[in-house]
Amino acid sequence: MSTRIIKDSKERDLSIMLTPFIPCSAKLPIIAMFTGYFFTDKSGLVSASLYFFAIAIILISAIIIKKIFMKNSGTAFISELPEYKLPSIKYVTKDVFDKITEFIKRAGTIILFCSVIIWFLLSFSWKLEYGIEIKNSILASIGNSISWVFYPILGTYSWEATVSAIQGLVAKEQVISSMSIIAGLSEGVEQTTMLFQSTSFRFFNSASAYAFMVFNLFSAPCFGAIGAMRREFGSTKKMLKAILFQTALAWILASIVFNIGIL
Repeated sequence: MSTRIIKDSKERDLSIMLTPFIPCSAKLPIIAMFTGYFFTDKSGLVSASLYFFAIAIILISAIIIKKIFMKNSGTAFISELPEYKLPSIKYVTKDVFDKITEFIKRAGTIILFCSVIIWFLLSFSWKLEYGIEIKNSILASIGNSISWVFYPILGTYSWEATVSAIQGLVAKEQVISSMSIIAGLSEGVEQTTMLFQSTSFRFFNSASAYAFMVFNLFSAPCFGAIGAMRREFGSTKKMLKAILFQTALAWILASIVFNIGIL
């Protein structure tokens, strides 16, 4: 919505398309869990590297797109930054309270609803048989059919990680929730810290963990953000092009990161 102050329509569209690359608070649970387990003492540095990586990709993408697709476009747009001051305790408290309240609302509605759907798809087969093995569930069959897409990122065919990543379209926090449910139903793992010791996610190593974070960082945002993109673009076609660009770039970057990592 902040791109409305940009007068040039092409530059505004470019800003709308690249803004979701900036890590939002919804992506923090993914970053925190993976860096905390696989990078331990260097988790802070690795987390920061994702932010700097995002900034670099935004700048590089903007330059390339302007050079190729926006050759005759350009304005002398200047945005004056406000005077920065130390925030008051009152403001910080109110801001934290608002964010916690917002997350509780999301956890009690969207995330809870999606978790129930995931549980149902994991507990039933296509013949609606209950109590079947998780590998014979509806969700497993769906994940297995598209797990090849994530092979260059994970180095293995994992339907569990595949469906969890796709859940990020609903809400990025749902990635962790989906992984928790899968691990819980498959082996009774209840603690998030034990996820990577379960059979479902034991394949993860530092290379695939970082690549998985990169994919979730740059892939298409949640439905709420996609809806905002649609309103600001004023075109469904532009929105779909942006989603395709974001997801394709996320897949390419994650694949490169993984293959460099295993070397």
